[in-house]
Amino acid sequence: MNVENSKNANAKDGSTNDYENLRAKVVSNDNLQVAAVFASKQKVQEALDVVQDRTSIDASQVEIVEAGDPKMSEKLERNSADIGKSMWSSHLALGSAGVAVGLVVAFLLTQFGPALTQLNPLFTYIALISPGLFIGLFIAGLIGLRPDRNEVIQTVRHAVRYGKVALVINLKKSQSPSEVSQLLKQHADNVVESIR
Repeated sequence: MNVENSKNANAKDGSTNDYENLRAKVVSNDNLQVAAVFASKQKVQEALDVVQDRTSIDASQVEIVEAGDPKMSEKLERNSADIGKSMWSSHLALGSAGVAVGLVVAFLLTQFGPALTQLNPLFTYIALISPGLFIGLFIAGLIGLRPDRNEVIQTVRHAVRYGKVALVINLKKSQSPSEVSQLLKQHADNVVESIR
């Protein structure tokens, strides 16, 4: 039984490391956010003291969200202008990429494809550019929805609604999200993390 438990523990540790390594390849730590829910502001301060003692987290990275906080949205989200710029650029880039893919495929079909596509190049281009554009914009929209952000936002809002206090930490490049999460899990009711 003990051997089996240790194998399961090792498997869980390995999957956590794989997850963190995969995320590290895609997103740098300075774009990550860790949120924790506590029963009281005193417990938040105790956990924050432990985290600041054992890591390089400083006060400028920390936001405490309580019931009735008028700046809750600002503490959870980045500047809305930055979010708008990233959505605009992702729609432009992926929409353009979709059009380019449609153009390349249409060119190949009009040059080397079946007789129907060679005899009707205009319709072939229209038939392939339009879906390429819409697929690119659809993927950009999916990226803009960011369901992983919803977990942090809903967790904090739910906690605050029921009289609990939330601690939100915006990480920097040199800081490990797993280390911060492990320290918070020792004191918090719930800990979640996501990309900002």
